[in-house]
Amino acid sequence: MDYKNLFNNNPHFPNMIHIKNIVHDKRIIALFLSVLIISIVTILSMNSNTRNFIEQGNFGIKNILFTGYGDNRTANKNITIVAIDNKTLSNSGGLGRFQDFKRSYYAQVIDNLKKDGAIIIGVDVLFSEKSEEDESLAESIKNAGNVILGFSANEDLFPIKEFADNAFGFGYFQSEKNLHNATVYSIIPEQKGGRAFSFTILQKYFDSHPEEVNKSLKIGGALYPFKGDAKNRQVPYVSMNARDVFINYLPEGSHFQEISFVDAYNRNYNPLFVKNKIILIGSTATALYDRFNTPQGIQDGVLLHANMINTVLNQKYIVEMESWKEIVILIALTFLLVLFTLYTKNPGYQIFFLLVGFIILFGAEIWYFATFQKILVYPTQLIIIVILTTVFVTGYKYFHEEKGKRALKGALSQYLSEELVVNILDKFEEVKLDGKRMNITSFFSDIAGFTSISEKMEPEELVHFLSIYLKEVSDIIMEEKGFINKYEGDAVMALWGAFDGYEKEQTILACRSALAQQKKIQELNVQFQKNHGFEISVRMGINKGVAVVGNIGSMGKKIEYTALGDSVNTASRFEGINKLYGTLICVGESVMEESKEYFIFRKLDSIQVKGKEKPVFIYELVGEIGKVDTKKLQLIEQFEKALELYILGDIIEGKKIFQELYEDFADSPSLTFINRCGKLIEEGVPEGWQGVYRATEK
Repeated sequence: MDYKNLFNNNPHFPNMIHIKNIVHDKRIIALFLSVLIISIVTILSMNSNTRNFIEQGNFGIKNILFTGYGDNRTANKNITIVAIDNKTLSNSGGLGRFQDFKRSYYAQVIDNLKKDGAIIIGVDVLFSEKSEEDESLAESIKNAGNVILGFSANEDLFPIKEFADNAFGFGYFQSEKNLHNATVYSIIPEQKGGRAFSFTILQKYFDSHPEEVNKSLKIGGALYPFKGDAKNRQVPYVSMNARDVFINYLPEGSHFQEISFVDAYNRNYNPLFVKNKIILIGSTATALYDRFNTPQGIQDGVLLHANMINTVLNQKYIVEMESWKEIVILIALTFLLVLFTLYTKNPGYQIFFLLVGFIILFGAEIWYFATFQKILVYPTQLIIIVILTTVFVTGYKYFHEEKGKRALKGALSQYLSEELVVNILDKFEEVKLDGKRMNITSFFSDIAGFTSISEKMEPEELVHFLSIYLKEVSDIIMEEKGFINKYEGDAVMALWGAFDGYEKEQTILACRSALAQQKKIQELNVQFQKNHGFEISVRMGINKGVAVVGNIGSMGKKIEYTALGDSVNTASRFEGINKLYGTLICVGESVMEESKEYFIFRKLDSIQVKGKEKPVFIYELVGEIGKVDTKKLQLIEQFEKALELYILGDIIEGKKIFQELYEDFADSPSLTFINRCGKLIEEGVPEGWQGVYRATEK
């Protein structure tokens, strides 16, 4: 809305300051604020003081996704855990304290598992120190030929030479932990110290299952050679720049096949749990404290390896969305959020829709993860963007737009009602001022005989008189939601419907305003009679119709916001036509039709105004329904009966009624028709008579 053009150099807004740039292109503002918000988020993400907080938030959201929104994750039946559990460590039916464990126990378990067809046996126990029974365990490892041992490269702890020489393979136990809360999300398949324990097991497993892979297991961008002949298997890294693989943990309630270590020792288990299976031997007893923090809660170390192997076997991988894609999405979302918030006027709605939008975005992230097993890298940044959008847009609106609107409100309030001003400012971008066809109600008023009145008064006295009169009638117009378009001396032009949406009410408001002005003028006449020695009579005309409403004039020189068109000109003529009938308020038929349920009207005449070919009916606005006395209603009824006779050509009968009305009520319109009827009787009724009076004055 170009308010600048409305007010600048406009003589009808003399007290308005030169307002510039009240409303900018909101797309440019949105772009500027978006760049600012993205810059702040980038700085916060890189700053050491805030980066940790943001990363904690990202990991927290990652935990939520990992915990409950993955696809249908199940335990692969090719994995069995032999658990050194509480049952195993029991003194009753178990093998006793872990500190007293003999390595012959492990030897016996490995022998039993091998006998029952275990394809790979991974032992999540660090045999870095010698014992008396090393020879028997070394022999079992050698005979099995499929035992994978682990080592801790960080602590420089490796299996003793006797075991190492006979093992089928080795792998390090280390996993990738979140530095903030030591949560294990992923495992690095291979690094300088060797290959991860779980991936060593996978390699040996695929060596034994040629139907599952071709000649390699592709992890990230590297190929790992195998003996198989089937298709390659791709294991994706977390992201393009990462070297770790996400563990897709089993959801709560899901479990791997499990055999108690003591039952494996006694060979007291279902052989189907062992044959052609990957066996992982590890501790699950609470007293052993081999536990880690995971997105699914605290889990035993052996379960980390089991879940990693399960992820690859089931090919249920989790990866991060490509960073560049997410950054593009974040930038686009920031711009859209800012733009949407700028166009949302109500602060309550603004906050509500931002919350709804945030919920939708979070729901979209959950859906994206559940559907594609991809997670966002920067979810916390998105939350910060929503918060900053709210803060910055609210601040911008308050300090810029609202400041401008307050200035406009102060200026507009001199010419419009407060309610209408609020309505205009609420539709800040919808109101058009550059010329638009609108269905409006036009109002004109003029003091009868003002020229002779002004000649009798000193200039200062005249200005004082007009100030009092114009203030009172202007207040009434504005109270009835009218727009005071212009003052020309004593004349007032006002419009209804030029700004607002009071389409059905505008004629009612205009009529009510006219009646209220007439009442106020009667009150003012007491003051005018006392101070100036005269009273005034004000004629008014009201008409409704299509007009072009907008800025008229030379841009930058002199410009006026007004209405142009036949309907406006007709309203002006209706004001002047009052003097023909001695009436005060003359309105058009459209005004009467839309307002007849609220006001009493008298049909005055059928006239053809100067410059128009088509005749129109004109009406006198008498008063509000319920406030017009019975005698006046009888007068109107008889007058309209006489008018109908007059139009039909029964001039003599019509004149009789007009004569009676004038004698009984001193009715001015009746006198007008008495004179017309007398002339028609004298000269004769013209051929083709239709009762239309041709006005010769505007």
